[in-house]
Amino acid sequence: MLERKMTARLLEWKASSAAKVFILLGARQTGKTYAVRHFAHANYSNYLEVNFLDDSENGRFLAGAHSSEELVSRLSLIAGRELSPDTLVFFDEVQELGHDVVTLSKFLVEDGRFRLVLSGSLLGTRLKGVRSFPVGYARIERVYPLDFEEFCWAMGVPQTILDSVGHSFVEKTPMEETLHEKLIQLFRRYVVVGGMPEAVQSFLDSGRELGSARAVDAEIAEQYRFDIVKYAQERKTTILGAYNALPSQLAKENKRFMLSAVAQNGRYERLKDDFGWLTEAGVALPCTLVKEPKYPLQRTEAPERFKLYASDSGVLLAQYPLGAARGIVEGRGDMNFGAVYENIVAQQLVTAGFPLRYFQNNRKGEVDFVIEDSEGRVVPIEVKSGKDYKLHVALNNLLTTPDYGVPWAFVLSEANVSVEERAGKPVYYLPLYMTMSFSSLRDDGWGKVPMEEIAF
Repeated sequence: MLERKMTARLLEWKASSAAKVFILLGARQTGKTYAVRHFAHANYSNYLEVNFLDDSENGRFLAGAHSSEELVSRLSLIAGRELSPDTLVFFDEVQELGHDVVTLSKFLVEDGRFRLVLSGSLLGTRLKGVRSFPVGYARIERVYPLDFEEFCWAMGVPQTILDSVGHSFVEKTPMEETLHEKLIQLFRRYVVVGGMPEAVQSFLDSGRELGSARAVDAEIAEQYRFDIVKYAQERKTTILGAYNALPSQLAKENKRFMLSAVAQNGRYERLKDDFGWLTEAGVALPCTLVKEPKYPLQRTEAPERFKLYASDSGVLLAQYPLGAARGIVEGRGDMNFGAVYENIVAQQLVTAGFPLRYFQNNRKGEVDFVIEDSEGRVVPIEVKSGKDYKLHVALNNLLTTPDYGVPWAFVLSEANVSVEERAGKPVYYLPLYMTMSFSSLRDDGWGKVPMEEIAF
């Protein structure tokens, strides 16, 4: 059984009387249905699930209800029993029900007896025209593939070891070297397997055979293509072209997505909704250019200049030749894994709650990511896959530009924790697996510790 952080958020919602409806957004196969079922069976005496994709007949039956009383009666008929107050009702794949899902939700809230969870693979694309739920009416959470910490839970890594990673991150001290090497090896496997629950479970069930996970990831990539063809309607050609171009665009030295890859003389204003579809469907992660690394970053965003990462590294790698996956697992120094490692860092940042942004200009160069910590400080991040991880001219330029006010920087690689100064400011070299601790930058940890008080 895969443990997910989403369970804790569902428990928070159950304990609260604020939001009446819990809505899970996310790409297909990210584990939304599994998380709800596990939560329901552990916390409610009764559970009723209606999948509007698999059971369209029951969907039409419920959609015909004209009052809360009538809806409850129809739910009882589907369940084959009278539903007790301690019942969790779960409407899954609600994109198939369309606008009717809002009416049904309001009926159940009016009735007040049951808690309601809604989920669907394409809610962001299929229900855009639906009138928004009132403020405080619904809690909305996005489900992503397993992050590295959740992957470690699945692999049976003791919590004491994960705690030591968090401690090392906050204190800026190296990990014990043997442990560091083991975690790097595990992280490489995580990159190849990805975080899709079915792929992770297949990896476990097969005795940690990477080929089984890769086969699942390839199937998911095909399922995404099927969904685009089925749901994107008249825009499917362009959207499918953008999705198919994603691996090759990331493999370029300049990873900015070129609109010409999907349309000759393509213009952003004409194509932005197509890229937005991939984002809303949860299968791609856009990373937007900022022209200045200064707070607030949103002020100088240039949305027409963006990178596009895959939502899962395993699904991405399943579209590359097998040699790429083998090279990552083996840690081959003669291969460039920069694009894949950037992708996995993008995933971890998004999961930790950071919008994806990068910096680039002709004089200063390009930095892979820039984030804002809990104190509003702008922190640049470089991702390195080779031995020359201490070569980062663009990052140095940001640190040495007084007007930017950048306090420090991160460089992520396979090396252990260390620190060096550039223009009197610290550059923290962290192992890639420490991205599991980046959520502390949004609340406490780093954001609460004055840099001048840190001793090494």
